[in-house]
Parts: sequence; structure tokens; C-alpha cells
Amino acid sequence: MAEYLVELYVAQGDHTAARHHAVSAERAGTQLAREGRAVRYVRSIFVPEDETCFLLYEADSADLVAEAVVRAGLRPEHVSAAATSVAGAQESPDGTTRGTHMTSTTTSSTPDLTALRDKQQKIWSSGDYNKIAALTVPVSEHLVDHVGVGPGDRVLDVATGTGHVALAAARRSAEVAGIDYVPALLAVARRRAAAEDLAVELTEADAEHLPYDDAAFDVVLSAIGVMFAADHDAAARELVRVTRPGGRIGVASWTPEGFVGGMLRAVGAHVSPPPGAQPATRWGTEEVVAGLFGEEVADVRSVTATVTQRFAHPEAFADLFLTYYGPTFAAAGRLDDEGRAALRADLVALAESHDRGEGACGLVCDWEYRIVTATRR
Repeated sequence: MAEYLVELYVAQGDHTAARHHAVSAERAGTQLAREGRAVRYVRSIFVPEDETCFLLYEADSADLVAEAVVRAGLRPEHVSAAATSVAGAQESPDGTTRGTHMTSTTTSSTPDLTALRDKQQKIWSSGDYNKIAALTVPVSEHLVDHVGVGPGDRVLDVATGTGHVALAAARRSAEVAGIDYVPALLAVARRRAAAEDLAVELTEADAEHLPYDDAAFDVVLSAIGVMFAADHDAAARELVRVTRPGGRIGVASWTPEGFVGGMLRAVGAHVSPPPGAQPATRWGTEEVVAGLFGEEVADVRSVTATVTQRFAHPEAFADLFLTYYGPTFAAAGRLDDEGRAALRADLVALAESHDRGEGACGLVCDWEYRIVTATRR
């Protein structure tokens, strides 16, 4: 029998959920084997930092593995033939194997990052992010202040969206360029720059393929942008590549533990992320960003902060995001009426759980983000 690898998304890297998946997978494999089917559950491999649980089966075909997974009541990202090993794997008390990353998988299990990038571009082009973007203005202003952008600095804003960081840097008399892969958002950024008579060069491009020479910028920034790149490693390499030696890099990202991290997990519980997609909130952890930047940077530091958001009531928040925010809008479009109602209920519950409880002020909640800075060697 051949070996097959099943990849499952585990929200928040939940150890209990991973163990439940493993037990269900083993039970389903045993049931099929008793029915005379050529399939056997081998073990699970849990990678909490990537919110992923891998199930290893032996079977005569991928179809048998898929049948076992469905019988277990699980929703796989994909099933592929694989020879697996785990770097740093160790047996944990809950019976799953934990490791830092997967190695030696077959080519068929490698995600198509180009297809993923195209899919994510369509998600961010859906809805109307301009109706949401204003919520992140304080985050962008904080990032520009924290990194210390000044007159004459050559600044690049990666995944600029409607231009918050780019415009904030231009107001400080910096020489600014910005890129994004959503034309409609760039159009808004251009109108805003024109309205303020600010010189900002805005170009359509993705974070993994920046159209600039090596060491072209003194400061490279991204606020709530590069975290949503399809290929985290490639995007990080590009941030470093276009920064001059001694230049500064700064990224602001929602944290896994914060409000938006909870919202993205709620969406993932109803609609599985595309195959190969990594949790965007990985960028909200200093250690992860330091690892992505690698040895070409020094002095990696971070601070956390919150931005206060106000809505008339929890339902107003949920409806705004279901109508205009790309990820929630796209997810709702893949659900039936019952599924959309359930997703809305979870978003309302999330908002209620974060409400400061200021009564007449409506819903008031704090959204946590982390700014990570580094210096190019």
C-alpha cells in the first residue's frame, strides 16, 4: 500500500482539536479496514504554529483515504501521495506527533502559489475594501511614526491598498512609492494623493515580485498588507531585497490573539482556506517575522498596540464586514442561507465578546496589532 498525506486546518493551533481529528481519523480507518477495505491510519503530525494537522494513511488509493476522511467528519485541505518526515518531531502527551515543519513531501502536495495568489487577488477585489480601509488609518500612522520616516527618505509601501502608509510618509516629505495588486484600490489611492497634492508613485504589482532594483529604498513598510501575501517567504525576501544596507523595514500586522485573528478563525471555521494558504496572522508574531526575514537583517524588535473601533452595535459590525470586507464577503458567497446566518452569528458573538461595555456608546472594541521592525545588514 502507498502512503497518503491529508492536510487539515486547525484554528488557533488548538491541541484539543488536533487530537480530536486524530482520534476520528483513526476510528474511520479502523472501520473501513474491518469492512475489508485496504486502508490503514498510521499517525497524525501536528504543526501548531502553522495551524495544521497532517494525517498519514496507508491505502491502495487516494479515493480510499478521502472516503476515510469524510467518514471521520473532517474537511481536508487536500490529499496527496507523500513520503513524510517531520523536522524536530516529538511525541506529545495527547498522542499526536508535533513538529516544526514538514519535509520530504512529494511534488503533488506542493501548493500552487500562483493559483493561490490569483485567488486571493480576486478575494481582495471583491466587496468594497474602501468601506473598510478607514479603520486601519491609525495603524498606518503609527507604523510611519514608529519607524521614523523623515524628509528625503526613499520609502516603499508594500500592499498599499488605498494608500494609508504611502500618504502618511509623503506628508513627511519622503519620496514615496507604493504597490498593490488590486487596481481598484490603487485608483482610490491615486485620487487621495491628488486631493492632497502629494507626489506618490503607485504601481500595480504583487508583494512577491516587487518591480524595483536591489537596495532601492531607505525604508520599506507594510501595514495590514504583506501579511495577506500568498507566499510569505517570497514576500519577506522581497522586502529585504529592496531595502538598502542600513535601511529599515517595518510591518504592522493583526495578531493571532487579537480581534481580527478571531474573525479570520471564525471565517475559517465555516469556509476552509484555499489549499496552501498560511494564516495571515503569523506576521503578528515577532519570532515568525524574524524567521521570514532571515540572516540578512539585524535588530529585530516589536511592539504591540491596539486601535479602538466603534460600531452602532455588534450586528452593524458583522453586516459591514459581510458586505464589504473581501475575506468575509467571499466566504459568505460560498455558503447557503443557513451557513451565512451561522457565520454572521459567530461574527456578532465575537464582537460581543470584545465589547468594552460602554453602553450608550454602542459597540467599542480594541483590535490588537504588532509592529515588527528590522535593519538590513
